[in-house]
Amino acid sequence: MFGFHRANNNYAAPTTKQVAANTSVAYEVGDALIMTAGKLAKAGSTDKPEYISAEKATGADELSVYQVESNQEWKTTLSTAGTLTVGAKVTLSSATEVTATTTSGVAEVVSVAGSAVGDEVIVRF
Repeated sequence: MFGFHRANNNYAAPTTKQVAANTSVAYEVGDALIMTAGKLAKAGSTDKPEYISAEKATGADELSVYQVESNQEWKTTLSTAGTLTVGAKVTLSSATEVTATTTSGVAEVVSVAGSAVGDEVIVRF
């Protein structure tokens, strides 16, 4: 799950907005999302997220989301054990976490608490 950590130009929380959802997708709070064919989809491992889900929903026509901006930092966890380097770009895992894979990475590591599965990582997109 991606959770807002901070914005580099201020500490205000991101604005919530309503965006067209895909009624066949089950969304969870903190899912990394992209827009596909005019509707939200979960981000793949190398998709740079456009939004983070702000609510849990299934079968909804619209979803509350946070728009991802380059000045924002997001907390998540490491899905597989591995050493992360600050400044490296890593891939996503199941639209909810990051991996230690840097090939085609989209999430820039800002800080990392460790190298074990579940350790906290702060990233920006």
